[in-house]
Amino acid sequence: MSMRILFLLMPILLLSGCTGANHDRFLIEPVAAATTVKTDARTISITTVNLPTYAKESGIFVQNGAGAIVAIPKADWADDTERAMRLFLVRSLADISGAQVASDPWPLSGVPEAEIRIDVEQMLVDSSNTMRLSGQFSIRRDRAESRSRIRQFNIATKARSSSAADVVTAHGEAWQELAKVLANAI
Repeated sequence: MSMRILFLLMPILLLSGCTGANHDRFLIEPVAAATTVKTDARTISITTVNLPTYAKESGIFVQNGAGAIVAIPKADWADDTERAMRLFLVRSLADISGAQVASDPWPLSGVPEAEIRIDVEQMLVDSSNTMRLSGQFSIRRDRAESRSRIRQFNIATKARSSSAADVVTAHGEAWQELAKVLANAI
């Protein structure tokens, strides 16, 4: 009888050994806004955040000395990075501007006074521990007296080291700086 139970449990035991090592998962912690920016828009929607393919992966990537983009071993993002960045920017932009800010689709009645689309070209820490966040954003405004615009951004922050925790902190600092750039552009 015990041999029969062992035979039935064998596949489960074998599969449990194949699950691989657990990876640490990292979140970008919200940062309280140190500055405030008055914007003309009282309602703002972050419609889209587009990231490069490597930044959409669950792994946390850096650029090594040879220029290759490689994953930090055993370190993953705790959330989908496009979703995490969009929600981080929603919170930060609301804190900085005092406006009602939400992610698309717009959850309130009517339409937002400003809609923001962000296309990220580069988002990683390089071999000198410099976090580079660059790309372009567009702000669409419907009011005749307000101009819609497309602008480039190029943000650099410094990671204290190449450890996953320091790389994640540098991402948060760069995202916070992008929120300030967006608030000033609205």
